[in-house]
Amino acid sequence: MIRPATKTLLVVLALSFEWSVGLDSLVGRTNQAIADTLPIDELPDDREVLFSRDVAPVLKKNCVACHNSSDEEGGVNLESGEQIRTSELDDLVLPGKPESSRLFLLASHADDPVMPPEDNDVSASILTPMELALLKRWIQSGAVVDQAPSAPTEREWQPLPSSLQTVYGSSMTDDGRLSAISFGNEIRLFGAKSAQPIETLAIVEGEVTKPAHDDFVQDLHIDSTGRQIISAGYRNVKLWEMSPFESATIPAINLDDTLAIAMNASGSHFAVLSRRGELSVAEVGKDRWLWMKSFDLPDHLKTEELKTDNPTKIRIALDNAAQQAAIQWDSAIRIVRIDRKDVETLDAANTLTSMQWIEEDHLATATDKGQVLFWKRDEEVWTKTEHNVFEQAVLAIHSASESPGRLIAMDAAGNLANWNPTDQTFEATGQLPTPAVSASLSSNGATLWISTESGALGRYNIADQSYLEIAKKDPVAAAQLANDNWQTLVTETLVAAQEKDAKQAEDDVMAEQKSLDSIAKDIETKTKLRDEKQARVDEAKQAAESAAKKLAEAEQALATKESELDAAVTALGQAEKIKVSGETRLKELEAERERHQQILAKLKQDHESKKATATASQSRHDSSRATEATFAVMLSGSRILTHAAKTDDASENSWSLWAESGDWLAELPELPTDGQLIASGDRCVLIQGTNGQTQAFVARPRLWSLRQTIGATTGPSPFADRVLSIDVHPSGKLLATGGGEPSRTGEWMLWKVSDGSLIRKIPNPHGDTVFCVRFSPDGQTLATGGADQMIKLWDVESGKLIKTLEGHTHHVTSIAWNANLRELATGSADATVKVWNIETGQATRTITGFKTEVTKLVFVGRENRLGVTSGDSVFRVYRTDNGARETNAKVAGDYLYALDSNRDGSQFIVGGASGTATLIDKSGKQSLEYSLGEE
Repeated sequence: MIRPATKTLLVVLALSFEWSVGLDSLVGRTNQAIADTLPIDELPDDREVLFSRDVAPVLKKNCVACHNSSDEEGGVNLESGEQIRTSELDDLVLPGKPESSRLFLLASHADDPVMPPEDNDVSASILTPMELALLKRWIQSGAVVDQAPSAPTEREWQPLPSSLQTVYGSSMTDDGRLSAISFGNEIRLFGAKSAQPIETLAIVEGEVTKPAHDDFVQDLHIDSTGRQIISAGYRNVKLWEMSPFESATIPAINLDDTLAIAMNASGSHFAVLSRRGELSVAEVGKDRWLWMKSFDLPDHLKTEELKTDNPTKIRIALDNAAQQAAIQWDSAIRIVRIDRKDVETLDAANTLTSMQWIEEDHLATATDKGQVLFWKRDEEVWTKTEHNVFEQAVLAIHSASESPGRLIAMDAAGNLANWNPTDQTFEATGQLPTPAVSASLSSNGATLWISTESGALGRYNIADQSYLEIAKKDPVAAAQLANDNWQTLVTETLVAAQEKDAKQAEDDVMAEQKSLDSIAKDIETKTKLRDEKQARVDEAKQAAESAAKKLAEAEQALATKESELDAAVTALGQAEKIKVSGETRLKELEAERERHQQILAKLKQDHESKKATATASQSRHDSSRATEATFAVMLSGSRILTHAAKTDDASENSWSLWAESGDWLAELPELPTDGQLIASGDRCVLIQGTNGQTQAFVARPRLWSLRQTIGATTGPSPFADRVLSIDVHPSGKLLATGGGEPSRTGEWMLWKVSDGSLIRKIPNPHGDTVFCVRFSPDGQTLATGGADQMIKLWDVESGKLIKTLEGHTHHVTSIAWNANLRELATGSADATVKVWNIETGQATRTITGFKTEVTKLVFVGRENRLGVTSGDSVFRVYRTDNGARETNAKVAGDYLYALDSNRDGSQFIVGGASGTATLIDKSGKQSLEYSLGEE
């Protein structure tokens, strides 16, 4: 498959012609041939021509595709100088005599057959005048083959033109919540709830940010967790991993002596108040306290928590510069400043419920009487302004970090009020459908994230007063339940398929037994016939003995009877041989039946086990809640961190990361599952573990970072050319790659995902480029397809070839496995889809009617249906059991190259040459369009 969008970028242009021309063609050249000789440049006399630098690249570009070790057309191999010197054609290159060297004569069109011919099928071009001049000078100079440099020539990569945004790769998580899509040499991550990208993968080198690859991204894979992405490009494969947090150093905190902990809005500093009335402020990343101040606390605050389960609520508000902190309990406020010895005292008259710094000298507080109080400091004097906002207690006030003057107040019933700085009043801005127990305002003040008493996570849009419930249950528990249910359904499919196989094996045994019964009756008949013939022979002998005078007639009769007896004995022997063969066949069939029955029994046992696992997952899911009361909105609202509410097993209370769109990103196992979020800022959180330790975790600017690169675009690489296809083993531990130089032997290699080490490289797996690699659902077999029109099945454990499937008449471009493990589907540049019986290796159905090549296909969940893309910008769904087309949807993308689906086949992601990808269901309904655009 030659991709139209990259034809101008291909490194190899192939040449196809026949070299097997006799010497007489040289002697008998016509005047017309001489007249058509190509123009040849003149080189300066002192111009030195080296084979490795000047000639080899020309041959590689225009000739080697058809004249190499695997395809020596006309007995000519032009891969190396050594191969040229040892060619079967003595006059291929005659040192010092270019006018007599067949290579130069045919390349310059001075003799027939010219190379390349006009009708070559690999888009080969004639040699340029300069290339012919270099070839001629090299032969004139003695055709010396110099030593090529050991390392490939470094390439100076230029930025890919912005107009080249072809989508070659798309990959979707099993549950369909995330999609990785390539646009040219860039990779973006999208969720299922918004067309806005979550992140663009990039290489960060100091202050410079580069695209994920230098050249087009050819294929992508994102794992089921959403935490690992693998991308394939020119001579390399890159492994990316999600690493949203890194631990940071902080001073040790004595929790037994701690009354309150808080973090400033940016998350750069935090403050701790001890029972001794000591306020300590530290910078995240430092192991010492930045500054400390002591003041007198009421005695009841020092001991109250030891005596009651409902202690006085103490709050700290640390300003963003970490130069001052407000400490509040009951109606009292204390202002502690780094530059002032005395502590400032404020009294709100009513019990305070919330507190926020607006600016350096501007503090906002809320009361249990429905008031919001603004405190302003002017030359060390604080003034208070009261605003009656609600008829009941204000639950919380929240300011937007990007616009601190933007303030939202919320009461216990879920009523919201927005501060209008122009009118200096609070204005009602709607009501939450359910009261919140905790809330956090996005940095721009547009979105209010909330948690509810039931443990649900929700998002409220301030502008249009709309509410969206993001999740009720722990997403990790929900994902586990969905996976366990899927595994149960897949096992159910396998049981059904195995029951069919077992039934067929039983039918085969019955048929063979019936055949043996028939043979036994036939033997019985033939035995009787033999006995009858034997009796007649005996009678004839007696007749011959008693009637000597009729000896001649009797002997003739005896011969006839003996011949009939021989025939009967032969027939009986043949029947007995058939019986023995049938009995052997019966034993084989009975063994096969026993094997199928054992497999069926194991599958049924496995099915019951998976059902039990799914039932347990259902219980855990049902008892879980999406989040505890406290959560964190970070990095200007682009990430939300939650901790699942208590379940029956606290060790299963996982941390989750969400995108601003409400898409669940992933579980975060690196955070302590038994921990509790005690403070958060825009870029940092503090988590307290049950072991008494408090840890700081800083949010990295990028969610995904490059973990490892296998190969290189320049310099040594295990890949000869573009890596066109990748697939990850169901275990997640193995990576298969496919590619190779066009019109040369293909490549497929097996790698260890954990460290990128090579496990196995199969020599010459295909006669041409490998376009597709796919592991079977059980991980035991790898299927590969290539430009040589072949599909090959390999044993993953040993790397041995199991069988080859033949039938396509052009490149095999895509492979998909049926979940039942009995069926394989392939797409081809011959504009067909073939469905194969894996056991027999025969194509059971060929689906036609495509206008152009078939580029990608996937099975629809565990159904006998295929999703198919091709070069005509249409997404189709076909049945594999009868070939019927069920969906025919025109989508954006022009020439479609990319296709993937979620686990159950309810959603697909398709993309193509126009740089657009579409989220579409199996009925053809399109929900989202993704493009590079602006992030």
